Amino acid sequence: MFYKRKRICRICEQKSGPDYKKPEVLKQYMNRLGKILPKRATRLCTKHQRHVALQINRARKLALLPYVGEPRSIPDARPRRRR
Repeated sequence: MFYKRKRICRICEQKSGPDYKKPEVLKQYMNRLGKILPKRATRLCTKHQRHVALQINRARKLALLPYVGEPRSIPDARPRRRR
């Protein structure tokens, strides 16, 4: 019989959460477009995923992190169709 292995949160193991004053740490939880990664991608528990999102939003408001990525580095999501 199969059982689901328990997911271990990185922040719970370290016992110290990320802070808005350290944008280089918060960038781990964002993709290259500047979006916050979901819980299944970051592998955090619900409590710490909310905490990370709050810290990222604080850092954005203080202009330590961008709201969107660089326009040159963002390729078109869908190629344009010619008619």
